[in-house]
Amino acid sequence: MGNLKAGAAKIDITPPLGCNMAGYAGRDSGSETIADALYAKVIVFDDGETQAAIITNDLIGVEAIFVDHVRQTIEERTGIPAGNVMISCSHTHFGPEVRASRATSPGNPKNRIYADMLAQQLTTVTQLAQQRLQPARIGAGKGIADQISYNRHTIRPDGSAQTSYRLPDPDSDLTFGPYDSTVRVLRVDSVAGELAASLIHFACHPVTTTDRMYTISADYPGYAMEVVETGEGGICLFGLGCAGNIVPIQREGEYPRLIGRTIGGEAIKLLQWIETSDEGKIRVACQTHSLELKETIDGKTAEEIDLQCIAVGSIYFIGLPGEIFVEIGFDIANRAQRGNLFVMSMTNGSIGYIPVEIAYKQGGYESNSSRFRSGCGEQIADAAVELLNQMG
Repeated sequence: MGNLKAGAAKIDITPPLGCNMAGYAGRDSGSETIADALYAKVIVFDDGETQAAIITNDLIGVEAIFVDHVRQTIEERTGIPAGNVMISCSHTHFGPEVRASRATSPGNPKNRIYADMLAQQLTTVTQLAQQRLQPARIGAGKGIADQISYNRHTIRPDGSAQTSYRLPDPDSDLTFGPYDSTVRVLRVDSVAGELAASLIHFACHPVTTTDRMYTISADYPGYAMEVVETGEGGICLFGLGCAGNIVPIQREGEYPRLIGRTIGGEAIKLLQWIETSDEGKIRVACQTHSLELKETIDGKTAEEIDLQCIAVGSIYFIGLPGEIFVEIGFDIANRAQRGNLFVMSMTNGSIGYIPVEIAYKQGGYESNSSRFRSGCGEQIADAAVELLNQMG
């Protein structure tokens, strides 16, 4: 019998009404109502020698300085090494602004107070998950949820880019890039065979609630997780794939629910057939990488980022700290050759868009707004593959 143990927990992190929201610069006031609750969720793994924690949040993103603080506090309270804690966000555009550089407003202190409380909540929920450690079995699978998303970095006949925020007319002369319809699912069972925890991984911007701009919502990932928790039990997490240039085909009205239930339904189907094992040695590797900036910021010409990989047996989670173009995710997966690989964007930081090199020549919203020089995406892909190869 293997030594693997796992424990899961979740905590409500819904902010107070009136907080400043993140995701759209055009908002001119705080949140007005709540469509559905926001949660932080954790799975703690223990193989008898090493513990690691994967934390997901219904938030747009958190900065590296916040991640460092939370990791240190978790280590002090639980003994889980700071470097063994992965903190990922769904990137919902309908939650509070928690990035320190944007959350401090003299006229509205609610976000700063909320961010301080959030750090305590993430520590608390990790403690709860650790307290619930029990013998476990783990497995993973993948399926398809097609006709949900598209690549908004579309190309005109002259080779320049048009950022198509809404699906263009099918008769347009635009060329579409790739998108990722893969739904990846992690299954964590108790030894009795009951679902203790799961994780859904999908690559699409959570921007489907644009008809309710001042409404707090986890967007489609919230509905996807709810479907699994209601139908199968356990605690369901969501990890965002490489969705920097991927958006939903349909938005607004009932579409957040419909998209979420489609993805959640595919996850339920996959969960029925995933084979699990109690053999799961935990390995963790981290790497600091320097990306060159387009221009000097606060006297700096480069920014350091952290890449992290947590492996449980043959299942790998690699965390990237930005809005990563889908092509980069494909490149990592193709070169790494890991059957069960979860490439988690918006993880351990929030550094903005990471396009592919050609996008800088083509133009478009993402490459124009990125702080980093051309080639940063390929550098991250190379570093991620190297990190995965180190893991064995």
